[in-house]
Amino acid sequence: MIKGVNRQIIEVTDTGNEYFERALLVVRPSFADTSPMRLSDEAHRFVRKAGGYTGLRLNRKQRIRDLVFKGGGFGAVGMLVGALLMAAVR
Repeated sequence: MIKGVNRQIIEVTDTGNEYFERALLVVRPSFADTSPMRLSDEAHRFVRKAGGYTGLRLNRKQRIRDLVFKGGGFGAVGMLVGALLMAAVR
């Protein structure tokens, strides 16, 4: 149980995102006296702008692509160095 907490919370149920069904936003104490309609509008705007996991999905794809290219590049350099060493030994 939490005691002594007095915060205003806004619940946004229409997130416009397929991943999240609702968002809970805590209002800063300095804006607690702002009109409820203005707070609701700002909350909806924030949630819509926040997006979802699309950035994470792109980052995962980018990491895989980078891993393949870097792995291939280092492999090619390793083969070249090996071939040069073999030629030097002969």
